[in-house]
Amino acid sequence: MEAMSADIENFHTGLRIIQMTPEILASVVTLEEECGLNTRGIEGYLRALLNPSAILLVAIEPDDLVIGAFSGNVVVDELQIDNLAVCERRRRLGIGQRLLREAISLAMRLGARTATLEVRSSNLPARSLYEKEGFTVDGFRSRYYTSPPDDALLLSREI
Repeated sequence: MEAMSADIENFHTGLRIIQMTPEILASVVTLEEECGLNTRGIEGYLRALLNPSAILLVAIEPDDLVIGAFSGNVVVDELQIDNLAVCERRRRLGIGQRLLREAISLAMRLGARTATLEVRSSNLPARSLYEKEGFTVDGFRSRYYTSPPDDALLLSREI
């Protein structure tokens, strides 16, 4: 167990959370697709980068490899979370948590008071992360997702 903690600590020393830039959008889209998420696509992200209420973050390893991404928008006083993706081989190291916390911090500065999202009901790791971060289930959408079909849980929390 101590060795695992040391590995996580050493890993985090080189991890950076930065704003998305046009140069890394192809990597972000590829990551989202590999994670089975719907993506805005490069063109959608290029438009989002022009939106001052968009929160677009990436987790970067020391060799500039994109291993995590967050996308969302602040609408009035609500952070609407679109995607949170972490490459499979880097999951359970706290990267998603760091991205989410940084995004919430930025959203607060933009006037957000709540955060909302939809998650596949079968995505237990994502649900666990959101629950640990204070999100609770507010609603349900039957057969919301396709490929594969799944229900959506609507989650929210105050920030």
